[in-house]
Amino acid sequence: MVKLFFGNRSFALIFLPFIIGLFGVLNYWFHYHSPEQQILLGLWGVAEGQLHWLYQTGALALIFINSILINNLFNRHDFMEKNNYLASLLYVVIMSFFHSFYFISGASLAQTLLILMFVQVFKMNQNEDGRRAVFNASIFFGLAASLYPVLLIGTPFLFWMIWAVRPFVLREAILAITGFILPLTYVGIYAGLFGIKFVREQLSSSADEGHYYDFVVLSFLVSLLILFSLSDVSSKIGASTIRLKKLFRILLLFIGLSLGIALVEVFVFAKLEGIGVLGFPLMFILPYAFGVKKPRVFAKIIYYFIFFFAVSKFFISFDLIGL
Repeated sequence: MVKLFFGNRSFALIFLPFIIGLFGVLNYWFHYHSPEQQILLGLWGVAEGQLHWLYQTGALALIFINSILINNLFNRHDFMEKNNYLASLLYVVIMSFFHSFYFISGASLAQTLLILMFVQVFKMNQNEDGRRAVFNASIFFGLAASLYPVLLIGTPFLFWMIWAVRPFVLREAILAITGFILPLTYVGIYAGLFGIKFVREQLSSSADEGHYYDFVVLSFLVSLLILFSLSDVSSKIGASTIRLKKLFRILLLFIGLSLGIALVEVFVFAKLEGIGVLGFPLMFILPYAFGVKKPRVFAKIIYYFIFFFAVSKFFISFDLIGL
């Protein structure tokens, strides 16, 4: 599996729906992640969760779209010398540990919007007109924050990311502020018209499942991949163009923001779902753990541990046996 996605074989993406479908079917039969009666949509209020099949199908489709967008960004902007499709595979397998993989929520919709924001940010160039990309990036972030309000703590990071690529231009700064405020204005009008009352729980992600052991194991294995990737990432940054250095800087900045959001979710709301925000930016780092010319053995071993643990959790609840 790793070897197939490691090389410049775009047809490998054909197998992603089957992998996503495998996890979807396993969850359908074993109910490891349970549907919720109410789905938190941030400032937009709540949605009733009776149409579970629709939310599940939509969530699986979003995961596929996200994986394709991430890998397109990875290859199009030359994060490696040759095209590589590991980012999409790693994203799918790692996100399979999260409730948002199987059911639509404000947090899952927000992640797609954040990826679309990065599509716009990565389009920006130092010496080209950036007004459209700046406005689009800001409106995507504003929409994401309206669905997953914890993101509001990252508002300063939005402007920092833009100005890491672009010089400060007053007109673009006004467009960025307008794009960010516009969705929040609409949601305020919507809430007023329909009498939506805001409660504390709407700030966080929808799921509150307690599969703590899963996240301990996943965090440990992903941390190993990060450690193995650091040397190659450092070498790549040192030898890359000024533009790619800026893109790495933006990603590292967003990883810091994502870690802050995860900590807020865990310690303020006692939820683990917010850790999934890290799933997107880490996909630009983790493929380096596998090397450049051929997959490294230790990285492959770690990946297969993650994959088989992701599958086996449906059959063996490690939380229940107290491990």
